[in-house]
Amino acid sequence: MNKVYEILSELGYKLTDVGIEYRTSALYRDGDNETSLRVYKDTGKWYDFKENRFGELEDLVKLTLGTKTIEEAKYYLQNKDFKPSVLKYEPTLENEKTFAPEELADMIQDHSYWKRRGVDPSTVSVFEGGVLLNGKMAKRYVFPIFNHKRKIVGITGRDITGNSKIKWKHLGEKVNWVYPAIHNFKIIKKEKSVYIVESIGDMLSLWQAGVKNTIVTFGLTLSPKIVSFLIKMDPDKIYLSFNNDSHGNYAGNRAAKKALNKLSVFFDPEDIEIKLPSKNDFGEMTKEEILKWVK
Repeated sequence: MNKVYEILSELGYKLTDVGIEYRTSALYRDGDNETSLRVYKDTGKWYDFKENRFGELEDLVKLTLGTKTIEEAKYYLQNKDFKPSVLKYEPTLENEKTFAPEELADMIQDHSYWKRRGVDPSTVSVFEGGVLLNGKMAKRYVFPIFNHKRKIVGITGRDITGNSKIKWKHLGEKVNWVYPAIHNFKIIKKEKSVYIVESIGDMLSLWQAGVKNTIVTFGLTLSPKIVSFLIKMDPDKIYLSFNNDSHGNYAGNRAAKKALNKLSVFFDPEDIEIKLPSKNDFGEMTKEEILKWVK
């Protein structure tokens, strides 16, 4: 049995297992919301969403037992033989498929397709893509997908001829992609917020408008890898900004609601907001419209 689980259970907490943490109500203030208190399994560090309080396990023990000093709480934990451990939150990468840089050897730095769509070449060039002349992605504008070690774990390409029925083609396992984190994880950390969008096209439109704290899902599903990344970043605000299919089948809105339910297990629901674009997608919005939408 996990030591944190054992200690908190003895103190009367009813814990719900949600991956790397437990969720429970804050007994020390007679709380009745069963998800308001987050306690990490490995260290016992905790966070009270309602009161914005946090601390080490001994602080939680002190509050719960009502002891006068922190030394009493530490003594309690010492008798329980509690020693914090450290879990690795990064998924293992041993079996992750990678692509050799040579597979992009025939790529030319031609950003004219995106320029025609209103995205400046200086914006697109950040992502190290271009037009492939040969191979499976021939005549597509491709973007390499890097992992945190700058190994290429995927290649995604947009048809620029107008002749293919498949607009976007992917090579690699999308479930392993957290894009474009290699380029903006410091920005997300600084901004303490992130916009979750469907496609690279959406991301580029936002980036062009100065909104660079984005993550692309390449569809309508949040992968476990993206969820893990968000937990690690621990943003104050998550915006679910899938396409606004107001004239279609509302797929983006339904997907956003599913994503909200999934993330609510790990984050305070008040910190998650469904914020769809004011038009069908961000590519249809001007920079001015995007900046107004952000506000």
